[in-house]
Amino acid sequence: MSSNPKIGVSACLVGQKVRYNGDAAEFRTLSRKWSDHLELVPVCPEVGIGMGVPRPTIRLVKNDGKLSLINPKNGDDFTDKMLEFSEIQSDLLASSGICGFVFKKDSPSCGLDRVKVYRGSNPQAVREGRGLFAMVFTSLNPHIPVIEEGRLTDPKQAEHFLSRVHFFHEWQNIGNTGWDANKIMQFHNENKLFLLSRAPQMKRILGRMIATRFDEGVHPENVALEYMTEAQQALNVLTKKGRIAHTMERVLGRFSHQLTKSEKQEVVELIHGFRKGILPRSAPLVLLNHYLRRYNLNDKIMSRFIKSVPLEMGLMARV
Repeated sequence: MSSNPKIGVSACLVGQKVRYNGDAAEFRTLSRKWSDHLELVPVCPEVGIGMGVPRPTIRLVKNDGKLSLINPKNGDDFTDKMLEFSEIQSDLLASSGICGFVFKKDSPSCGLDRVKVYRGSNPQAVREGRGLFAMVFTSLNPHIPVIEEGRLTDPKQAEHFLSRVHFFHEWQNIGNTGWDANKIMQFHNENKLFLLSRAPQMKRILGRMIATRFDEGVHPENVALEYMTEAQQALNVLTKKGRIAHTMERVLGRFSHQLTKSEKQEVVELIHGFRKGILPRSAPLVLLNHYLRRYNLNDKIMSRFIKSVPLEMGLMARV
């Protein structure tokens, strides 16, 4: 597997001039700053179905409960082409090993939420839709984390999304030669602190699900997919500082007996400062990581929490 997670992304966001007006909508943080840590896979569904650049604008139209993708100027209907492309491309992206997708907001093909939907001849749109490509992709791949680029401007949202991407990447790496019961339990155990810090109830829920499904004779590949789908659904909710701080304290408790009184107090104060919002998450994490290396305690369970997003990306200093 690639050392960096593979991310699908609307092509305009990485600087490709594929928008309806011939422009790009480059999201430079993703295309230039984070690209050293991610493998970006650009996709433009509208170009993918044969629409040119530049091209007429298209919109989502809903009539009699049916959602369509229409050129309002001449009535051309691109719905069937887009649905066919979306199904094929979604399967190809999933099989290629992507770990997440960043969609262009407000797009009638790629928007995830609040895309304009027109009804009949009413010129006023209602923001209640989802782009057709995004709708198909998320329906076929509920286990793959997705986000719109607008939310990535918030460091907390960006860090949380990328932590889910790296969680998925670890799952891929363990299961790349096939799943069995031991591998699923290995993955679950290695990520127990990560889950505790993001969705604490899921450690128990997922552990029980694994046991139940194997008792029922479900194939390991299906158990692994159900595991990731349920985990990502729970992880879709932004975590809280208190959960992260509590997990830091759990990590500290594993080696605090090896620290001097002043060293332990320093870590405790940094964790408290983060919990209160005075310090960024990187402050206690960097020191915890230092002591883990010093005492050769940087096992997978703790490193998956400490480095849920690579510290080199700089996001931990902003959350």
